[in-house]
Amino acid sequence: MKEIKNIYLNGRTKVIIIGAITVFALTSAYLLNRRKPGNENKPIPKIFNKDNLIMERYVFSLPGDDGGIEAVVEQGGECYAVHLNGKYTGSMWQDENKSLQWNTHDSELKPYLWELASNLSQAFSRKGFPSILKGSYSEIIATNWKTSETLEVVISPETDIEVFCTFLKDEVLNLVDFEEHLDLMIKKENDSYFVLAGIN
Repeated sequence: MKEIKNIYLNGRTKVIIIGAITVFALTSAYLLNRRKPGNENKPIPKIFNKDNLIMERYVFSLPGDDGGIEAVVEQGGECYAVHLNGKYTGSMWQDENKSLQWNTHDSELKPYLWELASNLSQAFSRKGFPSILKGSYSEIIATNWKTSETLEVVISPETDIEVFCTFLKDEVLNLVDFEEHLDLMIKKENDSYFVLAGIN
């Protein structure tokens, strides 16, 4: 009986060891593949990835001399990285020594600091909600206010609108921090068909 028990334990131990080796090998293969030349600049595919909701990311339109400037602001700890028209411009943070006013050491970013701070302060209101939507879903290429309670959400032509709308309706309330009613009119670019999604 003791011998049978020892054989069972040894067999179970072998299974655990083989399982651990397999997991290690698969993880190593994945990490090595990501480090191959040419893979470092490949974008990670994003198909309705709700994990992106964890990281704060906002997309604003700022006024500029040559038209609108697209500002992408991403939180990384206590600092926010800022890209203007696709170019990294610098980082900003709320300075505890200056009553939590926004600050930066980057000269290119300083002219936009007030406008960025103003947009960030409104991000969780209904008015600022488009910045959170665009920051959370790369499928959204534009938003336009149709009325004070209706926001048109334009998604890329390649996106499956039915799948996207189903996912968005399930997840959008995780982004909402306001109590007012809002209708999202979701449509593809250059297409008259749309889907309505109500909030609150």
